[in-house]
Amino acid sequence: MFVCGNSLSNFFRFPSGCCLGVFICLFLLSTVDASRSPSWRVERELGAHRLAVKELRNLVLPEDASGLLREAVADLLEVAHLRGVTLELSGNQYSKNSIILQRLEGGKHFDDEGYRIFADRSRLLVRASSEAGLSNAVYGLCSDLFGVRWYWPGELGREFVGTVPNRFPDRRWSERPAFVHRRLYPSNTEYARRNRLSARYEFNHNLAEIFTKDLYESEPDLFAVVRGRRRIPEGSRGTDPQPDFTHPRAVEIAAEAALYHFDENPESQSFSLSINDNVRFDESEATQLAVEPLRFFRQRPDYTDLVFSFMNQVAQRVFDEAGAWKTPSGQPRYLTALAYYWTEASPTIRLHPRVMPVLTSDRAQWQDPAYREADRALIERWSAAGAERVATWDYYFGAPYPYPRQFNRWIDESIKHLHRCGVDVFFSQLPGAWGLDGAKAWLTSRLLWNPSEDAAELLDEFYSEFFGPAKVPMRRFYELAESHRDAHEGKADWIKFYLDEAGIELLTPQVLGAMTTSLEEANKCVDRGSRYAHRIAIVEEAFRFTTAYAKLHEARTQLLQACLEMKTSAIEAGMQEFHDLRNTFQSYASELTEKFYHKRLHSFSRMGQSDPTPLALMWLDSAPEDYKLTALAAKGWRSGKRVPVLSNIFLRHLAGETKRYSFLGPDLPEVPDWYFDFRPYENFRVEAAMADRGIRVSGADICSVFTEVPVEAGDGFVLDFNCMYKISPDNRSRIYLDWYDGDGELIQWTLPVQLPRGTSDGVRQLRIPAVAPEGSKALRVRFLISRQGEGDYLELQRIRLDRVLMPLPPRE
Repeated sequence: MFVCGNSLSNFFRFPSGCCLGVFICLFLLSTVDASRSPSWRVERELGAHRLAVKELRNLVLPEDASGLLREAVADLLEVAHLRGVTLELSGNQYSKNSIILQRLEGGKHFDDEGYRIFADRSRLLVRASSEAGLSNAVYGLCSDLFGVRWYWPGELGREFVGTVPNRFPDRRWSERPAFVHRRLYPSNTEYARRNRLSARYEFNHNLAEIFTKDLYESEPDLFAVVRGRRRIPEGSRGTDPQPDFTHPRAVEIAAEAALYHFDENPESQSFSLSINDNVRFDESEATQLAVEPLRFFRQRPDYTDLVFSFMNQVAQRVFDEAGAWKTPSGQPRYLTALAYYWTEASPTIRLHPRVMPVLTSDRAQWQDPAYREADRALIERWSAAGAERVATWDYYFGAPYPYPRQFNRWIDESIKHLHRCGVDVFFSQLPGAWGLDGAKAWLTSRLLWNPSEDAAELLDEFYSEFFGPAKVPMRRFYELAESHRDAHEGKADWIKFYLDEAGIELLTPQVLGAMTTSLEEANKCVDRGSRYAHRIAIVEEAFRFTTAYAKLHEARTQLLQACLEMKTSAIEAGMQEFHDLRNTFQSYASELTEKFYHKRLHSFSRMGQSDPTPLALMWLDSAPEDYKLTALAAKGWRSGKRVPVLSNIFLRHLAGETKRYSFLGPDLPEVPDWYFDFRPYENFRVEAAMADRGIRVSGADICSVFTEVPVEAGDGFVLDFNCMYKISPDNRSRIYLDWYDGDGELIQWTLPVQLPRGTSDGVRQLRIPAVAPEGSKALRVRFLISRQGEGDYLELQRIRLDRVLMPLPPRE
């Protein structure tokens, strides 16, 4: 059987006399768009000497080789030595039994990162047009000639596969990557180099770097009107509002910034005009006219045409008028823009060819069939919108998820679909929690280089080679996580369960138990002290983080439930268990995240999480040392030493009064003492809970209901409220207490409650004691509701805030 591949490993599958197969392979490859897929050609070199691999002695670098190539060559020398071939660096381009690295300008057989390798009698010639191409070729030799894999970073992540062939084939080996930009962020630099990841374009949030505070002082009209006033930029890509995209001067300023960038960085191939990381768009009449009639996409306002019309106008100035089409070396330039959140929908306008849209999507959620089909169609529409080059930004996390977030099937399917649609710029966030991530980074790297590879074969290799005799139970460990996630994650939403303390509930105790059993079985399959045992130990360490957190979260949920049900005995026992398990988890997490393979997990372990201890103290006489003052506030309240701070306890509405914050709506009730902040969302509603009082929030993307009162340091308070709710998975309905100093700066916040999943089964009453910390001058009580699913709601029926006369602490 004839097999046509695109790497050296396929040479050793060919029958020696397969001329017809070679002809067919060349014909098929000639029909492929060479700019979008790897190129590999087989050419018979009749009469050529078959070069013996074991006879290789020298390696010749280009005279001006820099750090990237030298690091790659150092890896090749070490790998070759470990495989029985001793190579030494030489300066003689004509020495026999040598690997000769040559950089040639241009050439139809390779682009920036492509290369060609062929035997010329006793020499192996490696040719590319750039150091990046030569580096890729070197790692091609490492992988396909010497059989090395770097499945994970570091020496423990290295494995040798198969045997080294006796002779190098007398055929030419030519490759180039399918995706010209292949980046996993943040990735270990060494790991990225060894797995041929690379980056050439910039497209992160960037408008805050262009529309600055200095510019605001001279031209304030360029800046957004939000909630009735212009916001002064602070230089933050996260919080600065977007500029007014309808203003002609905004186009001029952006074009000037792009041209300045290209002048200062002549070989730069891109300039980012991606929106800041928020939805604070201008709300003036001009913007309203530009976006109406208003459309929604995935329940969010559709601002794609607004932003990409701006991009087209800037591109017209930069390319058509100023002529900045190429770098001095001839590389095309692009203006990049994230198709992100309110700009995810495909445009109804044609894009300038040098505008590069960057499609943001969490394709881990392709387990939802409706989302998968809609996202595939979305990619196809964007790819047909006129841009020469289309990019994608995915979310392959990894940390900060505290469990194995496995979705190898969707990595394979989505990358192949992106490639078929002509997308060739790939970026994903993947902070490596290596023990939990398993094969994700390596599988992605291989498919980005060549999407035609068989993912099933790659995964077979990973489990067989990386875990050796334990391949079956280790594969079962990861695939249990993947199959359970596919079956139970449910309807897709924006990076579902990201930074959600309750996300661990996805994995049931039964699934966690089965995964633990798989690890126990794996240990029985390997010799103690072997590299396989060390790798399993890394997975075990990471999974212990998962199981310890699952126990902590279960204890916290039980304590909160006991407080909701006012069961004193359960509260007392539950608080002790919660504190014990929290101490255990925090101690283990602190130790674990100091280790190389686990350090990214700190993004979860250091995340602020709810602490229901203050609620429990309303029912108990004793308290942990750190909560003594809070316990005194609870004691003072119970003794009746309290006065109300808020007058509108039952949240009565002003009759017939509503407020519309912007043309996006909706109309919100006027509730004295209380204020609203929110993101517009298609089905978002704030209504009376009953008749003319109470607050009921539903359909929220994110909504804050808050009030603020003056305080002095040491003041005691108790927040006492009644509520009803329905909470679906990924809904975060939380109560925050925020403390501010006299300048309005936040000095401390606490999160006593994240309401549990499910329904309240009637009205629930919660009481939360607190004491103003040093320097406090104001307290903001904030109910933050986000990611409400269909049918979810939070109903606030009564909110009382009492100032407490603090009793004296007991004498020591």
